[in-house]
Amino acid sequence: MCAAVSTMWDRACGARRGAGYRNAVRAVIVVPDAASARASGTPGGLSLLERQLRQLRALGHGPATLLVAADVPEAVARAAQVADVHRSAAADPFVALQAAAAHLPETFLVLSADHLIDARVLRHAAAAAEDTLLVDARRGRLPIGRLTRTALLRDGMDAFTRARALRLDALDPYAPELRGRVAPYCLPMRSADERRAAWPVLLDHVQKRGLDLPGAYFDTPFENVLVRLLASTRVTPNQVTLATLVLAVLVGWLFWHGQLALGLALALVVGVLDGVDGKLARLKLATSKLGELEHVGDFLYENLWYLALARGFAVTGGPLFWRAGALLVCCDLIDNLAYGTVSARTGRLLDELSPFDAAFRRIGGRRNVYVWIILLAACLRRASLGFVTASVWAAVTAAVHVSRAIYWRLVEPPPAASSGGRGSLGSRRPALAGDPSVAEPAGVVVLEK
Repeated sequence: MCAAVSTMWDRACGARRGAGYRNAVRAVIVVPDAASARASGTPGGLSLLERQLRQLRALGHGPATLLVAADVPEAVARAAQVADVHRSAAADPFVALQAAAAHLPETFLVLSADHLIDARVLRHAAAAAEDTLLVDARRGRLPIGRLTRTALLRDGMDAFTRARALRLDALDPYAPELRGRVAPYCLPMRSADERRAAWPVLLDHVQKRGLDLPGAYFDTPFENVLVRLLASTRVTPNQVTLATLVLAVLVGWLFWHGQLALGLALALVVGVLDGVDGKLARLKLATSKLGELEHVGDFLYENLWYLALARGFAVTGGPLFWRAGALLVCCDLIDNLAYGTVSARTGRLLDELSPFDAAFRRIGGRRNVYVWIILLAACLRRASLGFVTASVWAAVTAAVHVSRAIYWRLVEPPPAASSGGRGSLGSRRPALAGDPSVAEPAGVVVLEK
């Protein structure tokens, strides 16, 4: 493999040993070549092997067992007692599993490190009640699923053909963390073309659904460019979050002092960065406590903006603008209460409950929409009118959301939340808790020559 794997092992040695694992099913990762452990040129900024180890840790699985090929760099040999083995044994994952069957756990989740795998596939396979392998319409059975040592020892290579088929297109496409439907994926990463083709898939799978119009058509293209640039760097999502908060405070200062043009320009930058940190965290499985508190910061600086704009316009326009700013702040608070009420009752966001709610989300009043209303008005030299218009639209939005919250609370029963269907609460799992780079040390099985 490479020095990156050595680093993983070093970090793992200081990890939380003995941590409680939620899932009793152990994992076996077949590493057919050194490229699977190199981050360079791999979509998402992580090596395929490290991504899989992070996914397994996030899903609560215990330490993984690695089946590795013989021609690994000496960095791994120094870090993890790897002996030379026949390359052919690990180059074909099915052959590697059969050859190492006696050393494997009784029940295990199997992965191939030369694939980019959706965490939902792993979760579904781990929950299977029998031997199961993922099936691709073009490539047939893949070495990804759940197997038992007993079946491998008893049936040999026939165990793979007898395993139940898990079709990728049969999995529920609803992703609660993205607030919408996005098809699960499992992509081979053996060639440069396959790695290039994987980037759009990864970016699509970290993009939240239900965006407003400015977010969908202005912010998203810039976000994706920045995420691709930052993925392979040492810049963390937390650093982007902190930079966004600092810039947002600067925007509030500019609005307070009447520097509207520069303030609006930087507000657009804040809107883009506000999406970059979340996407980068989901892309690199780097969710943290600071990221979870980001919404608190958003609420504070957004209302700071509204009051700062009110002060900036009130200097020359009178107290009307203070009332408009106060209306924006009050409506934002009411809006949050309406969302919280619906979420507490249904376990889902208001925007997800009906086509009307989803459609209104596109144009409903929120920071991005208000900024663009004021920006367009400023281009027509009517910025103050744009601010008043934004406050009126905030009142309309709050009224719509309150009425919808009452409807879903008192009139329409909340949508059922099944264990695995659309809107399932049971599938709401954080990407990682704490430091995402921490993984338990993996075992190494040596296949004899």
